[in-house]
Amino acid sequence: MTGKSYHGFKLIEKRFVQEVNAECLYFKHEKSGARLFKIMSDDANKTFGIAFKTVPEDDCGTPHIIEHSVLNGSKNFPVKSPFDRLLQGSLNTFLNAMTGSDMTVYPVASMNDKDYFNLMHVYLDAVFNPLIYTDERIFMQEGWHHEMQDTSSVVEYKGVVYNEMKGVYSNPLSELEYQKQRILFPDNAYGHESGGHPAAIPQLTYEKFLDFHRKYYHPSNSYILLYGNADLDKELQFIDEAYLSEYTQSPTEVTIPMQAPFAQMKREVKPYPLADDETPENKTFLSLSFVTGQNTDLALVKALDVLSEALVNQESAPLRRALLDAGIGQEVSAAMSEMQQNVFEIRVLNANPNDADKFYDIVMAELKKVAENGLDSAMLQGIINRMEFNLREGDTPHKGLMYFFMNMSNWMFAQNPYVGLEYEAYLKNLKEGIESGYLQTVIKQYFLNNPHSLLLTLNPQKGLQSELNRQVTDELTTYTSTLTQEQKDSLVKRTTELIEYQQREDDSTALASIPMLELSDIGKTGEWHGAIEKEEEGVKIIHCNEFTNGIIYTSLFFDATVIDKEDIPYIRLLSELLGKLPTRKYTYGDLDNTLNRETGGFNTTLTGFMKDRSDDQLQPKFEVSAKILHNNSPALFDLIEEILLHSKFDDHVRMKELLSRHQSQLDLRMKQNGMNVALTRLYSYHSNQGMFAELRGGLEYYRFLNDLTAKFDQQKNEVTLKLQELVNKLFNRTHLTVGFTCTADDYTKMVVPALNHFTAILPVAANKPQQWIFEPLAKNEGIMTPSKVQFVLQGANFKKLGYEWNGKIRVLDQLLSTDYLQTKIRVIGGAYGGFSRFDPSGNAYFASYRDPNLKETLDNYAGIDAYLDSLSLDSTAMTRFIIGTISRIDRPKTPSEKGDEAFYNHFTRVSSEMVQNERTEILNTTPNDLKQLSKMVKDILDQKTWCVYGNDEKIKETESLFKICISLQ
Repeated sequence: MTGKSYHGFKLIEKRFVQEVNAECLYFKHEKSGARLFKIMSDDANKTFGIAFKTVPEDDCGTPHIIEHSVLNGSKNFPVKSPFDRLLQGSLNTFLNAMTGSDMTVYPVASMNDKDYFNLMHVYLDAVFNPLIYTDERIFMQEGWHHEMQDTSSVVEYKGVVYNEMKGVYSNPLSELEYQKQRILFPDNAYGHESGGHPAAIPQLTYEKFLDFHRKYYHPSNSYILLYGNADLDKELQFIDEAYLSEYTQSPTEVTIPMQAPFAQMKREVKPYPLADDETPENKTFLSLSFVTGQNTDLALVKALDVLSEALVNQESAPLRRALLDAGIGQEVSAAMSEMQQNVFEIRVLNANPNDADKFYDIVMAELKKVAENGLDSAMLQGIINRMEFNLREGDTPHKGLMYFFMNMSNWMFAQNPYVGLEYEAYLKNLKEGIESGYLQTVIKQYFLNNPHSLLLTLNPQKGLQSELNRQVTDELTTYTSTLTQEQKDSLVKRTTELIEYQQREDDSTALASIPMLELSDIGKTGEWHGAIEKEEEGVKIIHCNEFTNGIIYTSLFFDATVIDKEDIPYIRLLSELLGKLPTRKYTYGDLDNTLNRETGGFNTTLTGFMKDRSDDQLQPKFEVSAKILHNNSPALFDLIEEILLHSKFDDHVRMKELLSRHQSQLDLRMKQNGMNVALTRLYSYHSNQGMFAELRGGLEYYRFLNDLTAKFDQQKNEVTLKLQELVNKLFNRTHLTVGFTCTADDYTKMVVPALNHFTAILPVAANKPQQWIFEPLAKNEGIMTPSKVQFVLQGANFKKLGYEWNGKIRVLDQLLSTDYLQTKIRVIGGAYGGFSRFDPSGNAYFASYRDPNLKETLDNYAGIDAYLDSLSLDSTAMTRFIIGTISRIDRPKTPSEKGDEAFYNHFTRVSSEMVQNERTEILNTTPNDLKQLSKMVKDILDQKTWCVYGNDEKIKETESLFKICISLQ
C-alpha cells in the first residue's frame, strides 16, 4: 500500500509495468534518504545494483579510482580485495563496477539465493565502509604512486587506473571524445574525464581522493535497484538493518549545473599520435557535434536515436550518401551520447585534413533539405521496426542489468524510475511525432539553429607519442633530481613495503569474513543444450526446441571447405559485403530498409568449429544468421535467396565504397584492440584454428584488405569474378546444415514450408569438401604501435604436447587467473588485467592487458610452474576455486544463446555425458591435481612462443626477445 513503511522504506509508488511484465515498487528510505526500486520478476537471475551520482571536478579520474578502490577491502571484509575473492569463489552471473561521465554503478547478479545476498553484503560494505580511509596503499595501488626500485634509478608512475587509461588513450577515438567533451562543456562536469587522463591522474592527492568519497558516497545520493525472485521483505530488512539505518539524510543534493549555450559554433584542430611507419594521408578524423537538449526528454532522446540512423547510419541515409559521394572520408557514422545534456555527433574516419569546411557545408546543406522535404518513409519504418524488435526481444540473460541502465538516467535526473522502462509510450509518441513532422522540428531546433556546436578536426602527427613519452620521462627525471638521499631512501622503502603488502597473503581471520558457499550449494548436474537432428527434402536440419516468444532464430551453415584455403580472405570479405550490395530486386538502400522492416537482424560470417574438440579437425562454416517474427518466415527466405544468389558484385562503385569502409573500420579495430591482434597472432604459431583466425580476421587479413583496397581499381574485374566464383561454390544444398531455435509448432507451421521452397532453389554442390591443412610457424613477434601500453601473450597447444583435456584444467585456469596472474600482473605490475585461458581444443595462453611492462611480465609467466609446484591450498581455498570455476560455466542463457550452444555441441560432437563428466572432474579437483598440472604448464612455457602488441620504443628496448619486430601496416 502506497505510503506504508517496510523496514524503514516508505512505499512511494507501486504499479505493473507491461514492458517488463512485472510489478514495480518505488521506495524511499526515510532515515537515510536512499531510493530503492524493485522489479518483482520471477527471473531466478537476481540482480542488485547501487549507483551514485558522481561529478568529476577535473581530469584526475577520481570517480574511476574510487570505483576500483572501494572494492579493495572494507570494514566487515578486511581482505586486500573482496572483489577478487568473489571472482575466485562465488556463483555470480555478473560482478563488476563501472564509471560513467556522471555516475558510478555497482551491479551484481546471481541465480543462487544465498550467493545473491552475499554479493549484496560485500558490495554495500564496499561502497559505504571502504578501508581507503585507513590504508593509503589502496589508493597507491589502484590509482597511482611514485615507484623507485633503488636509489640509483629514476622514479616511475605506477597504478592500475593510470595504466588502464594509458591504454584507453592509445586509441585516437578516445582523444577525439576527450577533446569534444572538453570543448563543448568548458564550465561543467561533462568537460572533465571521469575515467582520468593519464597526464592528469598523478595530480590527484590522497586527501582529495578521500574528500570525493565523503561527498558522494552517502545513501542520500544512492539509487538501489533490485530485480528478480528474491524475497523483497528479506532484501529490505537486510539493507536497512545492516547499512542504511546507520545514516541520517544529507541535506545536500548533488546536482550538475547546465552548461550555458554558446553564442556561436566553435572550431578546433587537435593532434593525435601516428606510428612512424604510417603515412598521414587521409588519416584525419572529422567531427561535428551538437548539444541537444536533456536526457530526461525521452521523446527527444529517441528522436535523436532515429535521426542518427536515418540521417547517417543507414546505407542510403542522405548525409552518408552526400559525404561519401563527395569523397569525404572512408566511413561516416552518427551517435547520440545520453547525458544530462545530450550530444549528437556526426563523425568521419580517414578524411583529408583540408576537408573540414567542406564536411560542415555538406552536412548543413543536407540537413536543410531534410528539414524541408522530410525523410524516406520506408527507411523510417524499418528503423522503428528494428528498434521495437530489439526492445521487445530483450536478448540478454541479464534483464536486471538491462533495466538498471534503462531507467537510471531518468531516475537520477528526473526522479522517475518508471519512465525509462515504459518504452511503449515513447514509441507511440515517436511514431505520432514522425507523422506530424517532429523529426524536422528537431533538426531545425537542435542542428540548423543551434550554435552550441563544435567542428573538431583531429590530425595525425608522427613523433607525437615519442614526444609525450619524453615529457613524462623528463617530468620524472626532474622530480627524481629534486629528491634528497633521505627522500630516495624513504621512497625505495615505501615501494618495497607496497610490494610486500601486495604479495602478502590475507590472514585467515580476514579471509574467513568473506561469505562463501559450500560445494553442497552447487548442483551436481551439468546443463547441456542439444538439437534435434532432422532432414527436410534432403537438407540437414538441427532444431533447438525452445520457447522464444514468437521469434525464430535461423542459422544456415554452408561448408566453407568446398573453397580452397588460399581463398579464406576472400570468403571473409564476401561475408562483409553480402546484405550491403544491390541485388536483382533491390537497390542497396531498399535492401537495407527491407531487412530492417522484415527482420530483427541479419548477418553473415565465416566461423569455425573443432570436431571432437580437436585442432586437427577444423570445420569452417559460412554462417548466415537472422531473427524474425514467426509469421515472417517466407519473407526471410526470399531475402536470403536474393542476397546469397543475386548480389551484384559488378557494381564497382558500391564495392569500392564498402571495401574502403571495411578497411577503415578494421584499421581502427586493429589499433583499438591490441589484445585480439596479439592473441590471434599467437594462436597462429601453433594451431590450425589460429591460422584460420589469422587469415579471416587477423593481421594477415588486415594486410590482404589493405592491399586489395589500394589496388581495387586495377583488380576490380578479377575481384568480381572471384566473389561470384565463391558464391557459385559455397551456396549449395548438398553441404548445408540449417539450424533453428523456436518451438516445435513454429518449426512445423512456419519454418518448413518456407525452408523447403528456399532449398529447392539452391543448386547441388559441384565441389567436394576438403580438409584445410595449415603449417603453423612460431614467429615470436613484437608488433610495434604508438600504444602507450603492452598486451603480452605467451602460450602453446597442450594437446600437441601430449596432454589431454579434462575438467580439472578449468580449475587451473580459475586459479591462475584470479590468484597468481592477478597478483603478479595487475596488483604488483600495475597492468589493467592478467589472466590465463585454456580451451578444450588444447590452446592455452597467459595474457596481460594494458600492461606497462614487457620482459617483467614474461618473467612472471616463467614463474607459474614454480608457483604450482609449491601450491598449498586448504579445503576452504580449494572450494573457493571450484565454485568460481562452476560460476564461469553456470551462466543464464537466452533462448538464442541456448540455440547457439546446441549448434556448437552438434558440430563439435560435445555430448551431455561429456559435459557431465567435465563437471564431475571439476567438483572433485584436489590441490594435488593442480600441482600435477605443473608439468603441462612448464611444457607450454618451455615452447617460448609469445607475441607482444605494444609501444614501439618499449619493443625496441627488448628487441632480443623477438625473432622479428613488425608494424601493423
